[in-house]
Amino acid sequence: MARILCIEDDAETRILLRKSLENAGLQVDAVWNGEKGVQAAMSGSFDCVILDLMMPGMDGFQVIQTLKTQGLTSKLPLMVVTARTDNASRQRALAAGADAYMVKPFDLTELVGNIHKLLDGQPVDSPA
Repeated sequence: MARILCIEDDAETRILLRKSLENAGLQVDAVWNGEKGVQAAMSGSFDCVILDLMMPGMDGFQVIQTLKTQGLTSKLPLMVVTARTDNASRQRALAAGADAYMVKPFDLTELVGNIHKLLDGQPVDSPA
């Protein structure tokens, strides 16, 4: 069973993501901020990370950069799920190392499908 790390500061969204992904047969660990997310990713054996961009303290861009520059997590697939709809944020996240970018509100079926693509090493077609 694939193990997913969800880094999301909004409790309602975090609970929705966790329940939806568990219902799809994935194991989910969820944390509420970037610092805890980086700590969890470094200490756990995750198959994929889903994260928000706008979080207090260490934001999603910083989390991506930190994880992509550490040997242990540099190859870990990262999917951004955010309310930021602007192309500049999307480009910045992808340039930092994110493998996929989805905008909230998201379609759960599409989210799960994209996670499976990442787990299978396939590219995710993120909208421009």
